[in-house]
Amino acid sequence: MKQSTVCLLLAVLLCSSAVADALVFAYASTCARCKSIGASYCGYGTLRTKGVSCDGQRRINSCADCQRYGGRCVSSAITECFI
Repeated sequence: MKQSTVCLLLAVLLCSSAVADALVFAYASTCARCKSIGASYCGYGTLRTKGVSCDGQRRINSCADCQRYGGRCVSSAITECFI
């Protein structure tokens, strides 16, 4: 592989991981709570284990945002906020 190709692939990888870090999956006890943080709609796929998924929300972008809304943040491979 050429050096320029390797550099380009590394740049894409770094940019992709920066975008992934900004993504926070939010869950709430009710759909109304999801709507209060700006969710477009609610998903019910994980209702028994995590709560209602707040799909399309744009207000919680970090653990600090999650805590500001009174939530509990769990950060591992992905960041999840439980409000």
